[in-house]
Amino acid sequence: MAYQSLYRRYRPQRFAEVRGQEHLVRALRNAVAENRVGHAYLFSGPRGTGKTSTARILAKVLNCERPVEGEPCCECASCLAIADGTSFDVHELDAASNNKVDDIRDLINKAALGTPGRTKVYILDEVHMLTPAASNALLKTLEEPPEHVVFVLATTDPQKVLPTIRSRTQHFEVHLLPAEDLQALVDFVVTDAGLDVGSDAREYVLRVGDGSARDTLSALDRVVAAGGVPDDLSSVDELVEALCERDTARALLAIEASTNAGRSPRTLGEALIGRLRDVFLAAVGADLHRLSERDTARVHEQAVRLTAAGATRALEVLGDSFVGIQDAPDPRIPLEVALVRLTKPESDVSAAALLERIERLEVALGHPGAAVVTAPARTPPPPEASAPVPVVAPAGAEPPAGAEPPAEADPSAPSDAARPAAAARQVLAEHRTRTGSGGAKPRERVTAPKAAAPKAPAPEAVAPEAAAPPAAAPAAPAASPGTLPSREEITMAWGDRILPNLSGRSKSRFAGGRFLDHAEGAAVFGLPNIHHARRCEEARDEVDRALAEVFGRAVPMRIVVDEGAPPPARAYEASPSRPPAAPTDDGDDDAVDVSELDDATDVAGSSLDRVSQVFPGAELVEGE
Repeated sequence: MAYQSLYRRYRPQRFAEVRGQEHLVRALRNAVAENRVGHAYLFSGPRGTGKTSTARILAKVLNCERPVEGEPCCECASCLAIADGTSFDVHELDAASNNKVDDIRDLINKAALGTPGRTKVYILDEVHMLTPAASNALLKTLEEPPEHVVFVLATTDPQKVLPTIRSRTQHFEVHLLPAEDLQALVDFVVTDAGLDVGSDAREYVLRVGDGSARDTLSALDRVVAAGGVPDDLSSVDELVEALCERDTARALLAIEASTNAGRSPRTLGEALIGRLRDVFLAAVGADLHRLSERDTARVHEQAVRLTAAGATRALEVLGDSFVGIQDAPDPRIPLEVALVRLTKPESDVSAAALLERIERLEVALGHPGAAVVTAPARTPPPPEASAPVPVVAPAGAEPPAGAEPPAEADPSAPSDAARPAAAARQVLAEHRTRTGSGGAKPRERVTAPKAAAPKAPAPEAVAPEAAAPPAAAPAAPAASPGTLPSREEITMAWGDRILPNLSGRSKSRFAGGRFLDHAEGAAVFGLPNIHHARRCEEARDEVDRALAEVFGRAVPMRIVVDEGAPPPARAYEASPSRPPAAPTDDGDDDAVDVSELDDATDVAGSSLDRVSQVFPGAELVEGE
């Protein structure tokens, strides 16, 4: 007897032997047991998943002499004849080669004839290959066949089947088998047939089978015949590894080796796309039940190195390269160009290449899949209340009275680079000192000279104690220095949150001062002169409330004369973002002595004079 291939020898003979299609088996078995078999069925799904085998089992049980709970006995004459392919009750028609109207008319004429068994079963394989005319000719008989006739249609492309045919059948979809079912099938066949196949060979046949039982057993036949695993997938593995490692030379050598072995570039590219699809599914966390445990671990490891963006871009670039691969002078060139683009993303300026490079950077930084890589924020330690805070004064200015000179740096202390928060606050304080924000050099304003008004004698230098609040003003509550915020904290809050939110009256008065230090349980606020200090004392209630609101507790404030402050200048640089300037010595913040102003001499008095200035030499012509 001639050798019979494994997939034919181990074709399922009962519903219980069909693997991976429990939904279909259960429906047909129940229909037979309860005598509710339909007149037409449509089985659709990938190749080698049991569509025709299930149809034959259905034909067998419909004509079996001793069926048991919806299963054929496989011992009676009818079951044996169907298994041998000699039964007159089962008629198989390959619609791919018998797809014309005449073929369907012949089938219809024979369908009305009797049959030795109870039911005549017509199995039409690849029914989507029927021509439109042949499909239309089948419609009427398919809708109302003779009582003893059952149609079973099988196809790998149900979308090409006419909707009118699909509507007249019970449609069942079969799917690829999971790796566990294929593994059990291979182990059973190897044991039952007494084959000497190792674990590597079994992994190979499962990978080649890719969910198809027939393809898996065919691959097992090749392994047994060759005496081992053929080396036809090494090139695909090399290409995937070359993409993961960004090794252009390795990819080109793998293509050369594969083509020299007789494999066409298109076949190699299709196999590579199939492998990259598995890598992409692993990268996005999809279910890979079709793969064995070893292949699943491999594609997960490759997905980590290639990333989802890299796999997506590889699929897109390879797919585009196949558009013109048939018309290329050398089919290897489109594939090689695509692999060069994939292994050298820096030479590709497309959006997909840039996205892949960004994602690889994220993975390298330990943030796979993150849109933006951010470092965890570190909260700086709170400043100690008892630690002395250096007073920041303008460049060239003498330190204020009572301020301690800055201590020299300790070589053992950490550098500014090790204390970024403290360094940043120091730089910000120096910037505010230079620009006059938050209590540094007072801003100047332009005022008209007062020639008519007699000038008061210049006051003598007033010590900080001389600028104490008047007796009529209520004294601020005393507090211990340990409960007060540091000068650095007050300075930052003053420039950012307190001074900009004061009323115009208070803002214009306090903008020219600065916080100096702590003294006697209060924050010392220095102003250029005694008159300015008295004017600020009149509006200090609003400042006290603002300080308490910002720091959550009362912050007593002493207003003194800042002897180290530079004298006010006579110029003022207007800016919408700067607060109003410091008040003048008189009682009116915006007072200007008009007697000191000079009349302009080059201003035209009327509109005619201005026109004459713009157009010199023009003559005025009066209309009648």
